[in-house]
Amino acid sequence: METKTALSAQYESATSTVPSRETAEPWLWADAPDTPLAEDAHPWSGKWLWFTPLSLLDRSWAAIRTATEDGLLGYRSKAGTLINTRTKSDDTRRPICVYTRDWHNIDDVQRVLTNLRTLGIVDVLLYKADSDTLRGHYGAGASTYIAPATKTTLVIPKRTREALEHHHAARAQARRAAAVRRKAPALKHV
Repeated sequence: METKTALSAQYESATSTVPSRETAEPWLWADAPDTPLAEDAHPWSGKWLWFTPLSLLDRSWAAIRTATEDGLLGYRSKAGTLINTRTKSDDTRRPICVYTRDWHNIDDVQRVLTNLRTLGIVDVLLYKADSDTLRGHYGAGASTYIAPATKTTLVIPKRTREALEHHHAARAQARRAAAVRRKAPALKHV
């Protein structure tokens, strides 16, 4: 990850803030090159979560920020700073999140996981749909996908399989209905 684009070099010179030294914001953000500045959340977005040991936080964030800005990961990433604490949280770790636009798109979720492993991240990684976060689903059973330590294979929990089946069935039904509408003869007005 030594190669940097002009965009990532420009960003680095504009802000040298690292998570362990940030004192004003709970999160540091990075965007992929194709992400508009006014990007809002996508209805199906989700994120890979890595609960990073504090000893690796700055170095890990630098690698993930650069990979995000170079377009190798999702459309956006963020790192928790030292002021990012929640009650009942582990003070020895901070979250780094790598966002994808659609948790239904298993190929893209898998691509980002593979690239995270290529960066050297070997810990267990959890993927969570943003809609679950907005509903307050945290802890055991809240993950949409799980990547066991060192693995690039996705573990898909039963609730996710059922949601994916429902999503794909609804899309197939919508395609069939659209095909019927296209084939139906147009009514003539008299």
